[in-house]
Amino acid sequence: MDGRDSHDGLGQMTGTMLRDYLSADDGAARAVYEASFPPSLRAPWSDLVHHRLDERFVVLVEGDAAAAADATTVGIALIRRLGDTGMAFVRYLAVDPTRRDRGLGSQLVAHLREALRADGIGVLLLDVEKPVGAHAEEDRRRIAFYERCGLTLLDVPDYAPPEHGETGEIVPLLLMGEVLDDAAPLTGARLDEAVRAVLLHRYGVQT
Repeated sequence: MDGRDSHDGLGQMTGTMLRDYLSADDGAARAVYEASFPPSLRAPWSDLVHHRLDERFVVLVEGDAAAAADATTVGIALIRRLGDTGMAFVRYLAVDPTRRDRGLGSQLVAHLREALRADGIGVLLLDVEKPVGAHAEEDRRRIAFYERCGLTLLDVPDYAPPEHGETGEIVPLLLMGEVLDDAAPLTGARLDEAVRAVLLHRYGVQT
């Protein structure tokens, strides 16, 4: 997504707006981030705030004046463009845990889809924790949420990104995606391209 230094609203729905992160968002945005991801899945906060040029850090805000800097920050997302593939990867997406079950997560995904399409992105990708172990039920709910939002689990049986959180722990992950353009579905050659793009441009793994 372009416009790294722009702080215009990216999209608006009833009561909410997606816009680029502002320094005024720091406390609330960081609280959402740290409450939503365990250390094994978290990058240092500075990586989000001082993100790469091929990334965009956005916040979901709500209120009567959602575009204002003093609006309430209720969600975050960090998106990375995957080279020149026309694909983008959602590194982090979360809403305030105290405000869940209000449709904010669905609104955040819908805002992102709209913004990515406007920026010429044809495929939206993200990974989720594989439902195993003590948190399996929570992981299944997360997958079901993304499926309700229009994403699908992709058939990549050997998907195994390297460790990437603060702890260096390798977390079993699954890849999900959604086609945003009118081109080929995420199967066959296009799926292979998507997996290569994620491994290279998100995790630095050459295949």
